[in-house]
Amino acid sequence: MKQGFDYTQVLAMERAAARAWPALRHDAVEGWSVRLSGGGSRRANSVLPLAFLGLDPNQAIDRVEALYREQKTRCYFQISAISRPCDLDQRLEARGYLYEEPCLLMAKTLSPSKQSDKVEVTAEPSAAWMNVYTELLEPVRKDAAPGVLSFVPSPRAFFLYRHQGRPTTSALAVLSPDGIAVIECIATITGARRTGGAQVIMDALEAWSSAQGANIAALQVVADNDAARSLYEKRGYTVAGGYHYRFKDVVSGK
Repeated sequence: MKQGFDYTQVLAMERAAARAWPALRHDAVEGWSVRLSGGGSRRANSVLPLAFLGLDPNQAIDRVEALYREQKTRCYFQISAISRPCDLDQRLEARGYLYEEPCLLMAKTLSPSKQSDKVEVTAEPSAAWMNVYTELLEPVRKDAAPGVLSFVPSPRAFFLYRHQGRPTTSALAVLSPDGIAVIECIATITGARRTGGAQVIMDALEAWSSAQGANIAALQVVADNDAARSLYEKRGYTVAGGYHYRFKDVVSGK
């Protein structure tokens, strides 16, 4: 574990993050959560192995691969320091799984703050919100986004900031039952970066989350996204954990 958060808190954050970005279908294999959405988002199409209840991990991996082969997509595992069994990453590497996209789990303790009137807050994503969030997504992820978002549980809020009347920045907060606000979908459209939208929208999101009873805000960010990391660090977020993906093409066998 990293700065200021213990194993129990990190486990709760990982579970809250999975709940906040749900798959269209969930299967359980020996304690692992197998997320299946037919492609698109890695998280919604990967195994979250936070617990293992079986006796033979390789046999469990065989069963998982069959599920992804059935939906005709790559088989992904989301691997972190709290994945189980502890040697799962090494087992996957030995089976030919490739390493991809290291990410960080960052978090901060929330305190009450005043809600901004500069940000639109809605229970459903507006067309303007969707346009901002999906602008830079690759086509397969853009196509999958509406379906995934429709399954996001409540309490939730979609935040939209307009700079000089133009929608420029989006964000989503999803509150877990144990008081963790998971931050998702932070995006700023091309040409509007460095206009202060991210700071304003984070102010609004954190204020809303605290008012809803959240005591921790958590987010996941690609490790080499220096600009985003710098923004979050300046706001008091610290690294609580991290993960990467292991994937294998189980459809063609390559």
